[in-house]
Amino acid sequence: MAYLVGADEATQSEKPAVKADRPDGLARDVSAITVGDCLLGYKAVQRRMRASRWNHFRGRMREIEKLIRHRHGDIVPEADDALIYVEVIASLALVEFKEEFVDVVLGWAARWLPWAGKAEIEEVIYERTKLRFSPLSADALGHALHLSYAERSALNIRTIGAFDVPKRKRAKLQKEKRRQRDRARKEEQRRAAGALSRADYLANSFSQARAWEAFGISRRTWERRGKPMPDPETISDCGSISLAA
Repeated sequence: MAYLVGADEATQSEKPAVKADRPDGLARDVSAITVGDCLLGYKAVQRRMRASRWNHFRGRMREIEKLIRHRHGDIVPEADDALIYVEVIASLALVEFKEEFVDVVLGWAARWLPWAGKAEIEEVIYERTKLRFSPLSADALGHALHLSYAERSALNIRTIGAFDVPKRKRAKLQKEKRRQRDRARKEEQRRAAGALSRADYLANSFSQARAWEAFGISRRTWERRGKPMPDPETISDCGSISLAA
């Protein structure tokens, strides 16, 4: 999609893009059209905008929904602790949307807890979140949802903590996992380059082969004589061989 704008109609601003009515996700770039030193006009081209910045509320909400699907399927079953999901979503939405958070929570609950009545959901919203104006910590969410470290790792959940492993220990475990991944990657790179593994190297090294025993001499004497290597067939046929001084 492109068209020309006359030079007298175009803005002289040096900004690369201008605001205009356009579909969501598109931006307009303006570039000059010239022939030699003659300015003919400007070409406006719509391009795809970069994805919007990651939203903390939506990110955590998606991970909570992932946890629900893992535990319950498409709908949270009716149970004594089922409304804990509504409480957590309400706490997060309160910080994100302020006074508009009620409609967000009601809409979310209608999708995931369709059996719950509106009055029941509103009770959770007002009684449990009316004084909570700061974001919940990752560990607080982990305790509220009773999320274990094993479950967290299996689902690749990153913004919610675990009730059984504190944040500091999780950081150490994550660091060790990164070290193991880096070690394995470097090992693969060395193997691809033709390097021997340590086990193969030791299996074929002089000291592991114990070549001096084939000559019937000590290791020090064998090293003094230049570390000669016997013929493998000679060793297998004759056992040890003598080596003149």
